[in-house]
Amino acid sequence: MARRDLSREELFALIWEKPTQEVAKDLGLSDVAVGKLCARLQVPKPPRGYWAKVEAGQIPRRPPLGAFREEIERSRRQLARARSAESLSKLQQQFFRAALSDLQGRGVDVSGAELRGGRLPEVSPDVAAQILLAIQDRGHEWVKEGKVVATWAHPAQSSLAGLVGRLLPLARPQLLVFENAYKKSWSTSDGPVVFVRLTSNLQERIVALVRFVRDKKLQHVVMPLMATDHAWSVRHVFTPESRLFLDSTLCVSATEVWVEYSRKAWRDEDPPERYVTGRLALKELMPIDHMPVREVSFSPTITRASLAPYRERLLALLEAERVNEMMLNAAYAIEREVPNETLAIADRLWFGEKRPFSSAREAWRQIEEELERWEGELESERSMLAQAILGIEAGDIVTSENLGRLLRLSVTGITLYASDEYVTFVVNGTRFRKDGTVGKLQDSISLQFKRESLSNRK
Repeated sequence: MARRDLSREELFALIWEKPTQEVAKDLGLSDVAVGKLCARLQVPKPPRGYWAKVEAGQIPRRPPLGAFREEIERSRRQLARARSAESLSKLQQQFFRAALSDLQGRGVDVSGAELRGGRLPEVSPDVAAQILLAIQDRGHEWVKEGKVVATWAHPAQSSLAGLVGRLLPLARPQLLVFENAYKKSWSTSDGPVVFVRLTSNLQERIVALVRFVRDKKLQHVVMPLMATDHAWSVRHVFTPESRLFLDSTLCVSATEVWVEYSRKAWRDEDPPERYVTGRLALKELMPIDHMPVREVSFSPTITRASLAPYRERLLALLEAERVNEMMLNAAYAIEREVPNETLAIADRLWFGEKRPFSSAREAWRQIEEELERWEGELESERSMLAQAILGIEAGDIVTSENLGRLLRLSVTGITLYASDEYVTFVVNGTRFRKDGTVGKLQDSISLQFKRESLSNRK
């Protein structure tokens, strides 16, 4: 099959049907070229260890093929226009007018946001975001004060939830939406979703923290979120229970932001529940001129001299990966060899109350959990070591000759991979256009050197 004939859906099916090396061979491309193709078409690749699980007889979960970012944004705009043309219920109109009155009392300019014939007006993203936050902080108080003629029960909350759902698409450009880290859709999330109002003041604070992280070589720093900065929603419904959230912090790394927070448990004797949201890329929410950048030009080859200071550390990483791969294969093999029911019968027949076979199986499951944690630490070490050797980090702008052409990238990630013959460094990033602005296409730069040079100190 020729590369130009591949649709995004066909590439997704191929890449999850067999390993990348086999897909590359079928297409007549290199592994790196297939990886670039997946990045450009936004096709998710199987995670490390996926094919080992398949060989072990397991059927790992396959993620859905999401829409292009452009398709999502276009759908949001269309939905916002459609909803803004609809009429609000009488109860929703009361909540909306109460919010405008509250904002006017604080000196916010809400001119042009008044209701006309009961229809939701085309309010600006900033005003829509502030209305949402006012609803979050004061909605139930308006009911108690009589500004909204209703009782704070399910019908009123349901009506208010409908108004929130109508305002969210309008406020979306002015809000940072931090979704549950384990859910893909905020509207169906089981856990709370954090909304943070994106203001110029907040952007300046984030920029200062990014500079601090990069200067001090930190993983990330945290900044407390005040009640006036953010709100929570559970399945679209804003309720006073949101005030049970405690110690909410905005976490900022060199390339991403996310929120960590705790919520009071339902039972007073239980400790607070901790939550972590998904991460947002800084390049997608910050103006280009706000972000500190460093431009680096490096050679398409890696010299032995540049590797020398990190030789022992790199050898240790490669050995750790070899052991990790061996343990993964062993864990998956023992998991499938004997069914749990057979082990339980053997324990009862041969050992009575003792359960050595079942205990061994449980021990292997604990080892498998440790292996997953170890894999995360190995990935972190790959990235940190690659950054140290190449002298670059996420957020830098790199320029290099790649396949006979000059390539300029805004770096989003750096890592390394090892095969029997080579160690390959991969710099992933967003490609710059010819006019000097950052585009939307993803690309990568690959650098290789032979593993045998690591064993030769001279």
